[in-house]
Parts: sequence; structure tokens; C-alpha cells
Amino acid sequence: MAQTNTPNPNKHIRKAIFDIVNPLYPCFDFQITGNKSPQEYVLMTSQSTQIDKATKCNYRWKCSILLDILTIYKGSGNTGSRAKGDDIQSTIYELIKNIEIPNYIVINRTFVFQDSLSLKTPTENIFRNFIRVELLIN
Repeated sequence: MAQTNTPNPNKHIRKAIFDIVNPLYPCFDFQITGNKSPQEYVLMTSQSTQIDKATKCNYRWKCSILLDILTIYKGSGNTGSRAKGDDIQSTIYELIKNIEIPNYIVINRTFVFQDSLSLKTPTENIFRNFIRVELLIN
């Protein structure tokens, strides 16, 4: 019976992304923590992992995590610009496009740029861009 050679990689993937992104943009696991209220930041959300049984010798991990890139502009009316979120998304992609996960071998990396979202409240305009990071690792 085949098995994985490595433990579930979820926490290692989050740590690798955090270590890459956080020096440039505040990065949080699922939600903002503490008394912070940044105007631009990244949330690591919707993580999934499954065993890939493509080979008979050793199973591999198929992993996915959604990076939610938020830019928030205070004020009512037409404040802010979606272009800032696009720029942050491009920068983050450049930072993570060759991501390595310590103690794992990354076999394949795929990046999906999902539809962006906009939200307008009486006091803020919020723009959200997304990158779904998909990894096949051993």
C-alpha cells in the first residue's frame, strides 16, 4: 500500500507564504489579528489538501490556498482605485511564483487569478483581488 512520505503540509505552506509576503505587505492567517487596521493587506484563506494517488509508489499532496488581497479606501463616493490591488497582486505573484516549501519537493505550481470583487460601504471602498496557489508536492 502506497503512502505519503511527508506529513500534511498545510502549516508549512502558510508559513512559506507568510515569510515571503509579510515583509512587503501585512499578511494574516484567515483574519486580521490584534488592534491593526491596515489599508492594504493579504489574508491566507480557504486552504485545502488532498492526497494525490497518481503514482503507485508514493502518494503526493495536492494543495491549494487562496490569497485574498484587500485594498481599503476611507471616504464615501468614488475614492480609491482598483489599480493598486492589481499592482499588489502582480507583485505578490512575482514573489511567490517560484515558491519552495521547506522539507518538501514542489513538483508543480499553478496560479489562478480569480475574479476580483468590490464592496462599497457608507465609509469605505474595498477592493479584493485573489490568487489561488495550487501546489503538487512530495
